Amino acid sequence: MSVGLTEVQHCPWSLVAIHWTDAFDSQNGWVDVNEYHPKATHVVSVGYLYPEALEGYVSITGSYMPDELPDMETIGMVTHIPNGMINKIVVLDQPNWVAT
Repeated sequence: MSVGLTEVQHCPWSLVAIHWTDAFDSQNGWVDVNEYHPKATHVVSVGYLYPEALEGYVSITGSYMPDELPDMETIGMVTHIPNGMINKIVVLDQPNWVAT
């Protein structure tokens, strides 16, 4: 039995890579100020830009359901990054997925 191939519709939201500086703590317990050397953590998160999800944040989702398009009702793996932690946002090309 052969299975036909169908093209999956693109998410209507932009696919982005967000470069941001993460919040972090020192090690647990007492910290000697002469020996503590904090280092900022640069993170890149990739997902679909979820517009106007939470004020003061840029939000992305890692999953959507193409069968729901054009009126998305369900998304998954939502991440909210505070605006002040974002260094840059790069818009990526959406791949041409093919479902079997």
